[in-house]
Amino acid sequence: ELNTQESGKTDQRLKVDSRDNLRLLILSLSQQAQQRIDIFSHDLEHPLFDNEALYEAIKQLAIKSRHTHIHILIQDSQAMIKKGHRLLRLARRISTHITIKVTAKEDRDILETFLLFDNKGYIMQQNPERYEAEAHFNAPLKNKYFAEKFSTMWDRAIIDRSLRRLSL
Repeated sequence: ELNTQESGKTDQRLKVDSRDNLRLLILSLSQQAQQRIDIFSHDLEHPLFDNEALYEAIKQLAIKSRHTHIHILIQDSQAMIKKGHRLLRLARRISTHITIKVTAKEDRDILETFLLFDNKGYIMQQNPERYEAEAHFNAPLKNKYFAEKFSTMWDRAIIDRSLRRLSL
């Protein structure tokens, strides 16, 4: 069913309830993004975000134009640093288009994970310990709601020095 969904066009809410389907949904919307992806996640969970296909989709978007931006907001950076993460390596390589920040203390208890694609689509996962999520490829009002929330948290967030590229 994902093959027929088009960002900014398909007007249907989708629900998924498995890790594989959620990973495919994230990949599909990421591959269709034209200018911007915003990700709010606890720690950019490895089963969902640390795979070669998503790495390539994010990389292609990042190098597509000087107007593209990928903003990643996480609550805990330690898992990414300890285990390594493809998107962390990519952010270090293409830091002008991909920025990772850590939430301010007041935003560290938020459970949900959400992703925003351009000004159109979104994915929202209520609980990161479950792979149940809803998504919409064309919901500008809901996207705007999450974008305002994301923007507020982004403005309060900090850049964790341990996420930056090490110069030797």
